[in-house]
This record gives sequence, C-alpha cells and structure tokens, in this order.
Amino acid sequence: MYLYIETIKQRLDAINQLRLDRGMSSMSEAFCKVYNLLPVLLHYHHPMMPGYIEENVLHGVCFFTPDCIQKSWLAQFEKYLPYQPKFNGELPITGIYSMGSTSSVGQSQSSDLDIWICHPPWLDNEEKHLLKRKCTLLEIWATSFGIDMNIFLIDENRFRQKSSGHVSENDCGSTQHILLLDEFYRTAVRMAGKRLLWTIVPVEEERNYDEYVIMLYTQGVLTPNEWLDLGGLGELSAAEYFGASLWQLYKSVDSPYKSVLKSLLLESYSWRYPVKKTLALEFKHYLHAGENVCYGLDSYCLMLEFITRYLIEINDTTRLDLIRRCFYLKICEKSSQNLKKECLCWRKNILYQFVESWGWDSERLAILNAHNQWKIEEVHTAHDEFLDTMMRSYHDLIRFTHRNNLSVSASSQDIGVLTGKLYEAFEVFPDKMILVNPKMSPNISE
Repeated sequence: MYLYIETIKQRLDAINQLRLDRGMSSMSEAFCKVYNLLPVLLHYHHPMMPGYIEENVLHGVCFFTPDCIQKSWLAQFEKYLPYQPKFNGELPITGIYSMGSTSSVGQSQSSDLDIWICHPPWLDNEEKHLLKRKCTLLEIWATSFGIDMNIFLIDENRFRQKSSGHVSENDCGSTQHILLLDEFYRTAVRMAGKRLLWTIVPVEEERNYDEYVIMLYTQGVLTPNEWLDLGGLGELSAAEYFGASLWQLYKSVDSPYKSVLKSLLLESYSWRYPVKKTLALEFKHYLHAGENVCYGLDSYCLMLEFITRYLIEINDTTRLDLIRRCFYLKICEKSSQNLKKECLCWRKNILYQFVESWGWDSERLAILNAHNQWKIEEVHTAHDEFLDTMMRSYHDLIRFTHRNNLSVSASSQDIGVLTGKLYEAFEVFPDKMILVNPKMSPNISE
C-alpha cells in the first residue's frame, strides 16, 4: 500500500508540475510575477511587502520553501528582514491553489486568476478577518499589474458543513457545494502547501471516503498533517444541479463560450443520475490507472471529451457541433492566420489536433478565426444559438428536478440575486434594448 501511495504522489506531482509549467509558459510576464510571488507574500509578512496591514496577521504556508526566483525577489528585503521567520507545528495556511481555467488549454491572456487559500478550522473570526483584509490588498496589488485575481478563503471543513457566502460576480454562494469541490479537484494547481488527500482515495472507495482515510492513517500509510482533506464527493446531491445550472446561466451573460460547456457538463451529470460519475472522478480514475489521456489530463480537454461522449450517446449532433465551436473560440482568442502556422505553443498544437479530428475545412476555420470582425447578423445568430442552448439545458434540469421531486439547495437570497440578473438580461418586453454581444465582436457599430 505504501508503494502504491508513493506512486500516486509521483504522478500527482508530475501533473501539477506540468500544469505549473504550462500556466507560466503561455502567460504574460506580469501574470507570472503575480502567480510566482503570491506564496511568498502569504508566507512572509513585512511592512515593505505588498499586502501588509499590521503585525499580528497570521502568515506562513505549510511545507513552503522559496524557489530560486522567489529567493532572488526576497533578497531585496534582506536589510529590512535580516531574519528568517521560524514556524513551528501547523501553520495557519494549509495550502495555496489556483483553480478553474488556469494552466489549462482554456487559459487566455484575459483569464482571471481564482485562488483558494485553505486554512485549518482553528482560526477564529478576527484572525480570518485580518487574513481576508490582507488578501484584499493582494488582489489590489495584482490589479496594478493588470491581473484580475480573486482570492477565496476556504475553511478545511467548509464542504462538510456546506457553509458558503452569498452570490456575487465571482462567488457562486450557496448555489454549489460539492459541484464546486468537484471543479476544484479536477482543475486545482498546487502553488504551495499540502497535497490534496482526495486524490489518494480510489474512485471505488469514494462512498466510504472517511472510513478509508481513517484506515490509511491507522495503518501508518499516511503521515499525519501532510495532506489537505476537504472531504469526498460521495455526498453530491441531485438537488444541487438546479442551483448550479442557474449560476452558469447567470455567468453566461458575460462569458457565453465557457458557460455553454459548463451547462452541458451539468446536464450530462443529471442525465447519468443516479449514477454519480463526475468529471473529477474520471480525472482520478485516469490518475490511478496511470493513463496519460486528454493531453496530460488537461482539465478543459477532459471536459470536452466528457460532454462529447454524452452528446453522442443521446445523438445530439447539433449541440455537439456547437460545443466544439465554443471550445475553439474559447481557446483561439483571435487568429486571422492559418492555425497550422501558429502551433508553436502547446495550446495551439492541442487545438490543431482537435480541429483535424473533427474534420473541419478551411472555410469553417476562416469564419471562426474572423469572429472578431463579425458584424451584427453573425453576432445576433450566435447569441440566439447560445441562449437557446443555455435555456434548453436549464429547462432539462428543471424537468429533472421535478421528475425526481427535488428541492433547490440554494438559498432564497441567492436565487433572488440570480433570477434578477437573468430577468434583466434575457426577459423580452416592449421598448427593451437587448444586449447581444457579450465578448463576441469588438465592433458592431453598423
């Protein structure tokens, strides 16, 4: 068992390093600086460093040791910081993780940076408040480099207790619990801190997650305090699908391509219900089997393949074509040249292989590559197609909810916020001017 755990750790570390390398190789110098220095700024705390508010702010990241680049940056503070901080026992920050599209083929120059800072449950409210203030200052610091960074403080017990904030532009509030954890597990990149314990537990033991973890500790297979344990995915409730779908519809107002993919992912989950086969569990299956599929277990490629299998099973070729176009447009921000000539970076190479397997001709590629020059007719057609697809997924989930006699898991306050924005964006009534151009074309002034 010990050798098996060590093998999984090596595979996990290799995938994490691949994601780190990919994320840094395809992004701007400013992004790389913010991404690389964030662990340093949370491990150390000094008036000369960004994010400083007062001396008693908790800091220190478990198992963090600065690399060469980070040490080079810290050297400028040697005369102000002549000592290395001494940390004993458990530190107040369990780990720092980026999640979402970061380091995947779906990452772009305009992508925001979603960061989870996980902490143990023993932090009191004042300590969490001060740490949150520090994080807000770090978000402002990132903005000075042109980077949209969103930091979320995550209590290790959050998903077991199903606690959450309220819906905002970047926070799904109570609309997602386990589904949010599902996304984190399949997309997380460990920037500093502990490895995720969930990755060690075999898929077939997911229903007995806590018992299996206790067994590993009892047998001495796992070292205490070495892992971050946010819990298993066995508690996924079908009632969560509705709130999660509403959240994706809310996000589609501003990010249509990504939201179409995520809405169809939720639809595929509900279609397989009561079988709880999620994308994170599929990722873990490949990890344990040692299968290097979907371009190194890239999270966006895994999602596309998962949805593709679902749409083929239900024989929906229309939406299959749509998700391929959404995937292409999400990755290929703008390109007027032949795609083959741009395969110098790994993202373009992956995209070219997909396009070749789909059998797209040069005419279709030319139309998609010119999407930044689309005029009102093309934009309006695309908008209607996206909206129809989102609403169909939403109505299918409503029928799923009624068919299984499920209650909505989201709070009434969050439902009110979401439906208010959706009504404003999608409801049609006399004299209302409809906005049909979310991030599709920069100029439809004609």
